[in-house]
Amino acid sequence: MDRRHLLRLLGTAAAAAGLSPSQLSALIAREGPRPRTGLAFFTAEQREAVSAIAEAIIPETDTPGANEAGVVDFIEVIVSEWVRPAERERFMRGLTHIDQHTEALTGVRFAHAGEARQVAILSGMEAEGRALMDLDEDAPTPFFHQVRGLVLSGYYTSELGMKEELLWQPMPGSFDGCADLSDVIRTTEGSH
Repeated sequence: MDRRHLLRLLGTAAAAAGLSPSQLSALIAREGPRPRTGLAFFTAEQREAVSAIAEAIIPETDTPGANEAGVVDFIEVIVSEWVRPAERERFMRGLTHIDQHTEALTGVRFAHAGEARQVAILSGMEAEGRALMDLDEDAPTPFFHQVRGLVLSGYYTSELGMKEELLWQPMPGSFDGCADLSDVIRTTEGSH
């Protein structure tokens, strides 16, 4: 179950408290897994760039990478629906800039530049952003730092990121349902 579906169900549950049984039944019948058709907010080239950036930041190793965790979809939802217009514009300008900058250096867009060049370009952008923030702490968050924050948030709140990378367990410790009572109950001598 993805986060959007879960939020939809939680909202439905909250609203369902005042619905009649027939209204509730109709509402539930409409819900159900739907194939993702995309938000159509990012163009195909922008999705490729975000995908390449995300995978460069959290590549697939012995654990899943950012793309396998669905980080691009997360970023698309956040940028299209949740950030302030000024932040959205800055993000979109940064996305355009990274492709133009990479194309000027390599002749290809960022998504096709190859892993080594992508890492070098992102490292340069990180250093530039850090220098800018050091000079002016009130400056808007530079693109690299903005996109890195989104990648990390998307990855570490995804099911794959939590279970595979963070080794999250919803209940810490173990559950021993068939434990022998003599192992867990103290008895005092002379009492029965």
